[in-house]
Amino acid sequence: MPDRELSATSTSVASGTLAKRERGLPVLRGDTASAADDRPAHADRILITGLEVFANHGVYPAENELGQKFVVSLTLFADLRRAGEADDLEASIDYGAVCHEVDAFLRERTFKLIEAAAEGVASLLLGAHPQLLAVRVRLEKPWAPVGLPLASCAVEIERARG
Repeated sequence: MPDRELSATSTSVASGTLAKRERGLPVLRGDTASAADDRPAHADRILITGLEVFANHGVYPAENELGQKFVVSLTLFADLRRAGEADDLEASIDYGAVCHEVDAFLRERTFKLIEAAAEGVASLLLGAHPQLLAVRVRLEKPWAPVGLPLASCAVEIERARG
């Protein structure tokens, strides 16, 4: 991942490279995370966190037959200035409608992989909302059949208008 704002150099270490700031100090983990959160640059964001959808996705036949809970979180990147200044929903993206679109999309289809389901959600939203510049989709599978205790398995993708 390029460090756009840090003007970093790198130092070789046994397992790869260690990024450094101009003065030779290591780049902090939070610094690189905040650089990733700034894509696309200067875009406003609508956040939808923890939308629960019961759907039938998975590699195993029982997952497709019985279904399970999925948790969707979205970041919608758009220019929201006009909506904020005019106090007009028509100038924004209706997050309630987005939730219902995603819920219907995931319930009406069956995917083997959550990666494919996340790609489908991203394509759906970019196609349905022309004011979207990009979308980040996080799709969690809290009941993933891995045979060990875990909170969730998840994928997160970010797709921009091409």
